Amino acid sequence: MTAPDPSGADGAPTLPLPVRVLVKGASTVNWISWMGGPRTDFILPRVIEERLLASGRPCTVQTHSVASEPTHGVLQTWEREVLGFSPDAIVLVYGHYETIHLLLPRWLERHANSLRGRPRRVRLLYRRRVVRPVWMFLARVQAAVDVRVGHRVRTRRHEKVVADLEAYVRHVRKVGSPLVHLVELLPPHEKYVSWFPGMPRRIHRMNEALDDLVRRFDDPEVRFVRVADLVDSVAGGDLAVAIPDGFHYSPAMHRAIGERIAQSIGTWADGQPHLSR
Repeated sequence: MTAPDPSGADGAPTLPLPVRVLVKGASTVNWISWMGGPRTDFILPRVIEERLLASGRPCTVQTHSVASEPTHGVLQTWEREVLGFSPDAIVLVYGHYETIHLLLPRWLERHANSLRGRPRRVRLLYRRRVVRPVWMFLARVQAAVDVRVGHRVRTRRHEKVVADLEAYVRHVRKVGSPLVHLVELLPPHEKYVSWFPGMPRRIHRMNEALDDLVRRFDDPEVRFVRVADLVDSVAGGDLAVAIPDGFHYSPAMHRAIGERIAQSIGTWADGQPHLSR
């Protein structure tokens, strides 16, 4: 059996196939702390694209990211995002949103902090005089409850997140066996812990569950991406520098995480026949 001819119809060498990358997650993927910076403040998917191209590897990177998206959303959208695109690598940054609130429902948080409201006089008054004061009051009540009994409330959110991600990974691995990355989560820094006292414990529990999920897959192409050590190398160990607004990565952290994932993808792609150069 002869090897396929690497040249095109006119005898010229064919270009290598681009590595296809799909990045999914909530606002930790699409938001920079703080927003409003220069165009060179890349979010991590753009850094992945930049670094792969800089290494000489063509790539196509797609990002599907919605603020406050719960993890179960991945099961509702995976067919239209994965079946046609057939990514070589998938990056998942999920589980963070489920650790934030102890009691307050997602719909209320989304309503209170929506960026899609129309600038109409009545609507602006409603948001300023009703929504925001009610939201702040409920957030303070939640913080008081969280600090007193939050450690006793055994939510099953991390179990549900892991179950959803496990089902998602099993689905997408049937579509050409892509490389899958699950990304470690960072807790809020001290300035914001008073608003979400139980969140650091919930983040720790979620990270343990995500790491355990990857171990149970026992597959070198399903990987857990460590992030906490980058706080030391990028921000001197200071979470307030790594995530200035308490939740979202700084431009430097976006870059460091994106570079780490791009290196993982690039090394993996070197061993893929369809991506050989």
